[in-house]
Amino acid sequence: MVTARHPQLRRLHGTDAPHRGGRPRSAEADQAIVDATLDLIAEEGINALSVEAVAVRAGVGKATIYRRWPCKEALVEAALGRMNDSLSPAPVDGPLRDRLVVLVDEIRCKSGETHGGRILPRMLAYGASHPELFEMFYRQVITPRRARFQAVLTDAIASGELPPDTDVDLAVTLLAAPMLYLNMMQSAAGAPEPRTSESLVDSVLQGLRPR
Repeated sequence: MVTARHPQLRRLHGTDAPHRGGRPRSAEADQAIVDATLDLIAEEGINALSVEAVAVRAGVGKATIYRRWPCKEALVEAALGRMNDSLSPAPVDGPLRDRLVVLVDEIRCKSGETHGGRILPRMLAYGASHPELFEMFYRQVITPRRARFQAVLTDAIASGELPPDTDVDLAVTLLAAPMLYLNMMQSAAGAPEPRTSESLVDSVLQGLRPR
């Protein structure tokens, strides 16, 4: 008997709700498969990941997975892409500083227990041993998150809040990377304080704006 590890699994096994008969709803099965894939990557790494292991963890048959994704690589790519499902749109109203603080503070508040928090350290290690996987992670997870910063900065250039020659890609790195580092180190040094986001944004904007 498979042990359910999260709510999606319990629903699929009928331990959270009355049995309604028939197959699980497609969206419910999809979410269980994605969660199982991300959980296994975080816990055991990509080398231990298999369609069979995902099927057991998700409480579905292998055929259910193969009907949706033709191979393990396609499943991993789709699961990584779903990590950004909860991202809100980049803020469009208010001063540039306030909008950037919102984005940086989202990084500060990210828990190390989320899929992102658990998978990122593994993906950084895979940069050398599995470069194709790291490239996939960067494309599916990091690029959309950087795009939110880029949208705010590009809008600020168009409105005159930033100089037209601002290096947007570098500015995104200067804003996101320090907080990401501090967030990853929180287990040893404690979580960054709320004012850290404002201090970081102020320091970067001081360097970006004309003097």
